[in-house]
Amino acid sequence: MKTKTYKFGEFMDGSYKAKTKFHGISLAPLAVAPFFTAKPVFAQSSDQMYNSVVKAFDPLIGLVQAMAYPVAMVVVLGGALFIMIGNKEKGFSMMQGAGLGYVLVMMTPMVLNILVDAMKGVS
Repeated sequence: MKTKTYKFGEFMDGSYKAKTKFHGISLAPLAVAPFFTAKPVFAQSSDQMYNSVVKAFDPLIGLVQAMAYPVAMVVVLGGALFIMIGNKEKGFSMMQGAGLGYVLVMMTPMVLNILVDAMKGVS
């Protein structure tokens, strides 16, 4: 590694930076490239657009559905503990909320399909 020395005055006024030049590549073509290779969205038909929207939400819905059962079980067990320590109202309300939440999460794909079909009828 080569050590480069600067005069104190050059270092303090910042003029040593002007002597160094960067001989790298320009990143401008990489920044502009997506505008020329992307497909326009308006070229799709409405059926293709609705299918792409449904496919876009599939991983998110799958993740939420996969997490619903363990979370519901933890809340149900917490509700059972509240019942055991004598707070029946809070325990049963926690268990009821967990059950209702689990059912609603499992019904999410059906609700999404209803919304997509309703939007197809509007257009």
